[in-house]
Amino acid sequence: MSVQQPTAPADTAALAACWQRLRTVFAGHSPVFIVDERFDPIGPLWRVMAVYQGALGRWYRRHYRYDIPSDTLYFAGEQPVTDDELRAARRAGKRL
Repeated sequence: MSVQQPTAPADTAALAACWQRLRTVFAGHSPVFIVDERFDPIGPLWRVMAVYQGALGRWYRRHYRYDIPSDTLYFAGEQPVTDDELRAARRAGKRL
């Protein structure tokens, strides 16, 4: 797991906007851990990975892309996580 630091103030503002959209998506889920954030200057966009508990109690890893110019959050897939991955997310992830 890695959390990449933004390289400019604009990147920081875009990441804050991304987190706002993620809070809307995960409004009924708690806790949610952000386990990876990567800025892609080519997009420009943020790639974010979150670990959350689904409705039936199972934990999942979700991938998102936040497109900065269009101010849009895109869902990019979901997989169940192992117990070890969940422990790592709880230990090193940031709470949403």
